[in-house]
Amino acid sequence: MDILYISYDGLTDFIGQSQILPYLLGCASAGYRLTVISFEKPERKALLGQEVEQRCREARIDWLPQTFRNKPPYLAKYLDQLTMRRAAKTASANTRFDLLHCRSYPAAVAGLAIKQLFGTPLLFDMRGFWPDQRREGGRWSAASPVGRWLYAQWKRHEARLISNADHIVSLTDAGRREIERWPAYRGAPISVIPCCADFEHFKVADEESRHLAREKLEISPDAPVLAYLGSLGTVYMIAEHLRLFQAIRRHHHRAKALFVGRDQASDLLSIAAQYGVELDAGDLRVVHAERDVVPFWLGAADVGSCFIIPTFSSKGVSPTKLAEYLACGIPVIANHSVGDVQRIVRSLDAGHIVTGFDDQQIAGAAEAFFALRSVDRTALRNRARPTLDLPNAVTAYLDIYRDLRTAVSAGAW
Repeated sequence: MDILYISYDGLTDFIGQSQILPYLLGCASAGYRLTVISFEKPERKALLGQEVEQRCREARIDWLPQTFRNKPPYLAKYLDQLTMRRAAKTASANTRFDLLHCRSYPAAVAGLAIKQLFGTPLLFDMRGFWPDQRREGGRWSAASPVGRWLYAQWKRHEARLISNADHIVSLTDAGRREIERWPAYRGAPISVIPCCADFEHFKVADEESRHLAREKLEISPDAPVLAYLGSLGTVYMIAEHLRLFQAIRRHHHRAKALFVGRDQASDLLSIAAQYGVELDAGDLRVVHAERDVVPFWLGAADVGSCFIIPTFSSKGVSPTKLAEYLACGIPVIANHSVGDVQRIVRSLDAGHIVTGFDDQQIAGAAEAFFALRSVDRTALRNRARPTLDLPNAVTAYLDIYRDLRTAVSAGAW
């Protein structure tokens, strides 16, 4: 099969490195011929573009990178959409594709135009309820005329995509059940494929590596360490994470908060001050790391947090960090009403779920933190692997490619 894969995220982005390129390489290794249109930020492409190009070439993936625009506001996105459609149309005129695999809404809108033009079947890989995520995260505020217009426009796009897709992929079973209630839904198969992690890359740190990571971070061997993986974002509950850390530090004064991502300590201190959380610079360890060294730094952690605003759009959320924590054998403290997180954590005995964020819940989570420090990490990783290892997701996509008419579910819990 010849497949046109369209993504507004770049292969050189952090999400591209963890969630897109590994899947593409897995599908290419199974013999599928992939042409990939992605949008690359110039600074990321300068850093990783040659490496990604080589990996695609070795896998016989035809990579057609486009330039991601961020200026001027709003107009840049419109211009990117035009570029996406033009690139997809040109590729489709040169190759008779058997399938359009479109990652998220902007890519799927371009894909729908190509389907209508060439008759190519459309796989709508949703990645969550994007318009509602934008609204609930504050980017498309209901108080703004532009925000209201964008939200309404993309909800109309959403209905068209749900009605016209030949197959839909939801990250969560909760999301699947929600979609099936929508008036626009016309009965297309809905597969459930959560965000997975490459268990060959994310591994349990041995004692030597764990000691070295703590040494480099200037963390004592016995200090409790609460980890946060990824960017701060608009839907992640950073203040609640910091409140949890504050409660942990009350029990152990040498506790440290480890942040592995792209943000600055000054941003965290500002958030702490805004919410009345006592936090000193000495409490923080902030690491800016590319994907290849993330497992090393995570080796210093005892427990990871995964707090996400429990809103309507959260039904479709599958946090990448959850799979990456568990691949490293790191137990998690997460909140309920976010996709299938509660179901996964409880079925795998992988950590602690809070049902709210009042002082009592935070205190209970701090107590759970100390109990979770003694978890058998290898056993936890082994329990998580059948559900959240990358090959499970690759196999699910391959099953969809072979038969668009049948829904599949990756993993088991």
